[in-house]
Amino acid sequence: MKKNGSLYRTLSNNLYIMKFAWRLCPQRVLSSGIHFALNRFEFLYFSGFFMKRVLGLMETGGSYGDILSFVAFTLLLFLIISLFNNWYENVQKPITDVRVYKGLYHTLYEKACNAELSCFEDSEFYNRYMMAMENSDKRLLETVDNIWNIVIGTAAVAVSWYMMIRIDFWVILFVIAPIIGNFFFAEEQNKLTYRIYEESVVFRRIVDYVNRVVHLSDYAKELRMTNIFHVMTKKQQEAVDGMNRTMDKYAAKNILYGWGYLYFTFTVIFEGVIFYGAYRTMVSKTMQLSDFTILTTLMTAVSWILISYTKAIIASFQNSLFIQNMREFMEYCPSVPENTDGLIPDPHIHEITFHNVSFSYKTGKPVLKNISFTLKEKETCALVGYNGAGKTTLIKLLLRLYDPTEGEILVNGTDIRRYNLKAYRALFSTAFQDGRIFARSVRDNVWMGKEQGPDSDEIIRQALKLAGIKDTIEKLPHGLDTVLTREFSEEGAVLSGGQYQKIIAARAFACSLAPVRIFDEPSSALDPIAEHGLMESIKRAGEDKILLLISHRLSSIQDVQKILLLKNGRIAEQGTHGELMAQNGEYASFYRMQAEKYRREALYR
Repeated sequence: MKKNGSLYRTLSNNLYIMKFAWRLCPQRVLSSGIHFALNRFEFLYFSGFFMKRVLGLMETGGSYGDILSFVAFTLLLFLIISLFNNWYENVQKPITDVRVYKGLYHTLYEKACNAELSCFEDSEFYNRYMMAMENSDKRLLETVDNIWNIVIGTAAVAVSWYMMIRIDFWVILFVIAPIIGNFFFAEEQNKLTYRIYEESVVFRRIVDYVNRVVHLSDYAKELRMTNIFHVMTKKQQEAVDGMNRTMDKYAAKNILYGWGYLYFTFTVIFEGVIFYGAYRTMVSKTMQLSDFTILTTLMTAVSWILISYTKAIIASFQNSLFIQNMREFMEYCPSVPENTDGLIPDPHIHEITFHNVSFSYKTGKPVLKNISFTLKEKETCALVGYNGAGKTTLIKLLLRLYDPTEGEILVNGTDIRRYNLKAYRALFSTAFQDGRIFARSVRDNVWMGKEQGPDSDEIIRQALKLAGIKDTIEKLPHGLDTVLTREFSEEGAVLSGGQYQKIIAARAFACSLAPVRIFDEPSSALDPIAEHGLMESIKRAGEDKILLLISHRLSSIQDVQKILLLKNGRIAEQGTHGELMAQNGEYASFYRMQAEKYRREALYR
């Protein structure tokens, strides 16, 4: 058996998922096995043993009482099996399925949260992540049932074949046919089905994206005020056409493999045994009617077992290819695991140093090149520069959302890669320009899951006050308990972009013990008056901390101790506002240009 072959991969993946299901809920795995064993036993008992026993008693002149007793015993046995199956289907299975669902998605979400940020910016990884998440609970439970179906079905088919061969050895010529159907045609059809799925996944993502855009309120205004809807529907139609082309590309092979599977798996064995047995009974007179009756009864039972059995084999090969994605996702080792252990950093930061730091995304193009600078305690530093200069990437490196390609970042003289990651990130309070509002209460959106204490609400209110949105929140129907957005509630509050940005800023203010505060374009959606107020709050609240700012409005950072101008991934200029203006370089030109723009805007108001 080839280690990298399809059969080996299927067996390996199914064994992996069975172990995974056992860890989540062993009761579900065991009860499923008993359920399938009893079902197959019921088929074979009735078709083989029961019929043989009853016909034997009739042929040998057995008493009516013996026959009735055996029938009564069989009815009692079937009643017990029926009671178990009903308990399994209506009690055990629903309860344990929920337990599996909960455990599986907890594990998947935990794994997703442990993957580094770059994974979600990698389209190949993201595609595999989406395939791993798609109906994963259903596929896991199907796989458990399929494995039992195959294991017990194999034993049932072997026993039934043995019973048939004992009646007539040459029946074996017909029972071999399903092997060809299952292990050639079915396998080829499943590989083809997965190939179609894999080639269509990009198209399906486009279709899903368009469907999501049309239903989300975030895009409602643009869809109604512009012609972008027609552009999106055109893109969706192109994706649908792409899926259809993929289906057409493999249609002929799919039909051929499907016909071969049905013909060899069912037609040959079912029709062959019936006609062969009928010929021997009625024409050649070499088979007794009782044997023919048992043979055809067994054949009917075997046919139904094979239908379920072969479906399970098909599903196992098919699910194996999907399970492979989940397995690769679960076994993926991130370069910056969220549970990285290490040194616990001193909560008091004296110094942050970037030493010859360079960074490139997977595209290979350098984003930051040889960055070196130092921040001292209680120092405020502003990062400025045009879009794409590397400002936000520098912040992500400091937060260890990525690791430098070259160089090192030191905090209190220690490389940040040596620190316990969660403890290290707890040193920072952050507010990102592209921060997201969650469909939760105002309290949750500011506190962000930290452990609640007796003074938590007071800290939240103070943070909202610093962000300039406390009065607005207090006027909402439920105050801090008001749910933001209307994703799940018609009573949810829908605020403006600027108000949402203030709530995101409040998150950083609420982390009052963090020694470093980072604000990435915290006022980009605010008017000049609100922006001035927020920037003053940021500076005032950050007087005893290291404060790192990214701001597009240079007039708001004139009084900071250090300004770094980034250009093409390098530090082009650095110093105070006065020093940079005296240099009369790029910063000074940028500042004068912006000041002239604001002066003209003021004249025309």
